Amino acid sequence: MQVEIKQINAVKKEVTLVVEAERTEKFYLKYLKKVALEAAVPGFRKGKAPLSMVERMYSDKVEDYFYKEMVDDSFDEASREHDIHYLLYPEVKDIQWNRGEAMTIVIEIETEPEIEFKQIEGLSVPYKPLVLEAEVDKYIEELRKENSYAIDVEDSIIEADEVEFEITSEATNSEAVNGSIKADPKVYAVCAPALIGKTIGDKIEISVPGYELKVMLKDLAVSEDDDFACTIMINAIRRMQVPELDEAFAKDLEFDSIDQMKAKISEDMQLKIEHQNINIMNFAVIGKLYIDNRFDLPEKTLAHIASKETEHITDENWKRFYEYQVKMQIAQEMVSVYTLNNLKKAYDVEVSEADVANYIEHNAILEDKTVEAWKETNKKELEDESFNGSVRNFVILRKIANTCDFYVEEPSAEPEAAEIMDAITDIDASDDVQQAEIEI
Repeated sequence: MQVEIKQINAVKKEVTLVVEAERTEKFYLKYLKKVALEAAVPGFRKGKAPLSMVERMYSDKVEDYFYKEMVDDSFDEASREHDIHYLLYPEVKDIQWNRGEAMTIVIEIETEPEIEFKQIEGLSVPYKPLVLEAEVDKYIEELRKENSYAIDVEDSIIEADEVEFEITSEATNSEAVNGSIKADPKVYAVCAPALIGKTIGDKIEISVPGYELKVMLKDLAVSEDDDFACTIMINAIRRMQVPELDEAFAKDLEFDSIDQMKAKISEDMQLKIEHQNINIMNFAVIGKLYIDNRFDLPEKTLAHIASKETEHITDENWKRFYEYQVKMQIAQEMVSVYTLNNLKKAYDVEVSEADVANYIEHNAILEDKTVEAWKETNKKELEDESFNGSVRNFVILRKIANTCDFYVEEPSAEPEAAEIMDAITDIDASDDVQQAEIEI
């Protein structure tokens, strides 16, 4: 069998197979005989009709079996002999064959890109590090929100308010309902729009479908298909009050002063921020390598994965939107995976016990755990063969990062570069992003 491999682009190859006439004839007869065993030919018992008659009557069925078998068998052999790797199942682009002749099969496959890096070390890399002081301020703001308290107000109702009101309808007696406009939408979705902007003592007339009225007023025996006139009477409005950032607030949290509180929080957060910034630098290196060495992504594979992820969605508009989001996420993951796979070819790194210990400590710090607690939580991960691969990725990226000049990214004169960096690294200050591991 002759095999010709043509590179179409970085991730796409065309494989042409020319299968000898003798081999194709052997396979064709195999499936002709297989169909003949079950073929219903007038005047003959099953399995007794001449092959020539079976071929005339069932040629389409024979060829369907035959072509599939020839493609599978031939491509499987070619893949083993020529070390052909691919992502999705091969796509047959063309088959040319006449009985008694060699068969030509043209197959298109998608592969991982092979990247030839122009430069790996000594790069000038833009990044967006977390700043300890800013993170401390964010943490304190969260503390203020967590320590919020409700106060009674007589202002007009806004979305975040808790409202006490009574519902009177033709179907029920007056019943008190307490809750926030932002609470369970099944209960308050109907009332909320009518309440915004109203004040204590106001009465609002609304029409409520029976099925929603039954949700709001439990065990109510009304028809779900009918609408019911209802009156809402506003009795009280409560609003969450965020405490002032002052000495009293610090003392409530058992600190002597605001300065002491900030100093203690800063001390507690410093090591974690340092390790979050290590991850940020690692992702920034990947982003820089992609910008400097653009490579194609396997479009069909990307589309296939996104389609499988969204096949359960019935609304076409929402499906298109979600599919786009999935494609963006998968594209970012592909960039990271393919960059790392190619970096492994450039760096012959043997993972040492010290490397493993450093990697575990790094992740334990990110998760606010002791090393032993992290090991206990991640027992299965530690035993998995892929764990050493994750460590190796981390070691390689740290090796590269230690040679690079990192600078805080300013508003770019080339917005495309900044957008690509953001799309690939997708870095913000959230713990989920910062704690993400670089792995295959």
